[in-house]
Amino acid sequence: MQKSRNLNTAIILLLVVAIAAGAYSLLRSPAPKQPPEIPPAPSTPVPTPAPVPIEPMPGVPQFDAGKYKAEPVVSIYRAETGSIESLPLEKYLEGVIAKEMFPDWPVEALAAQAIASRTLTISAIEAGTIRRLHGTDVSTSKEELQAYAPEKVNDKVREAVKRTRGQIILYNGTLVNAIYSSCNAQVGATKEESFPTEIQGPTPYFQPIHDDCFEYAPAEQHNWTIKIPGSQVAAAIGYKGNPRDITILERGPSGRILYIGAGDKKVYGSDFRKRIGYDRLKSTLVTEMTYDGKNFTFKGMGWGNGVGLCQWGAYTDAQHGKTAAEMITHYYPGVTLTKLWD
Repeated sequence: MQKSRNLNTAIILLLVVAIAAGAYSLLRSPAPKQPPEIPPAPSTPVPTPAPVPIEPMPGVPQFDAGKYKAEPVVSIYRAETGSIESLPLEKYLEGVIAKEMFPDWPVEALAAQAIASRTLTISAIEAGTIRRLHGTDVSTSKEELQAYAPEKVNDKVREAVKRTRGQIILYNGTLVNAIYSSCNAQVGATKEESFPTEIQGPTPYFQPIHDDCFEYAPAEQHNWTIKIPGSQVAAAIGYKGNPRDITILERGPSGRILYIGAGDKKVYGSDFRKRIGYDRLKSTLVTEMTYDGKNFTFKGMGWGNGVGLCQWGAYTDAQHGKTAAEMITHYYPGVTLTKLWD
């Protein structure tokens, strides 16, 4: 009897467990279903974006690099003697670098100068300016193009020219007017400030960029003072009235003199500097101009036109480990380097 009672109890317990298990299976959340496999999308080739068209700058022709697949031989007018000689362009360039920059400077600074001077050489050939003067491609006159001293060439200069062989500077497919100066007083000049009439086309790569050229530039290029008789200042402007009337009429983006004059007479600051003398008025970045009744006193900064590559800035950059390419793209914003020949 006891066994029968125990058996019934066990059966009842089993039924209770079964019912409870069934209820749990009904109440619990269903197992998550695996998402159906999505067949891979058919591969379609990504279209290559169309090249961005080069917008020509008004008045500036596109440069035909195909004309210079091989290094050209250039005819050189030797201004000192009036003689003419011919050399491969890279060999001629060595003599330019050795004169335009101190040949014992860091190679990267010399290399930046080589790129700028090579570009300026090609620009002169393309424009035909020296050919119209002397029947040659280039001239050794600093006033006409670039100075030249092959006797000063050393291994550093040769290395700088070799390292940058064939490289020139382009902006939007056009040749850059790769002008340069000694010390820009730590701010670059625009075309309007330094070459308002000499350069006809636009030069968006001449901007008031900043550098640290004063870190190494000689003190006499940081700040300078010059006294010039009032009569000479008036003559340079073409003004016949009282010199006391003469003032700086307008400054450009970098702070350089844009116009100076009095009454109905005014001239560009760059023309004024030329008439006074480049070695007297070292730049047009004049910070103060006063008149004592006899002489004008000009206080200013920097030396040179202030446009493009600053040579003392390049020297400073080289001391800080920058490359020639970095210097070029800093001093001529928006440009690219192109290699013409091997």
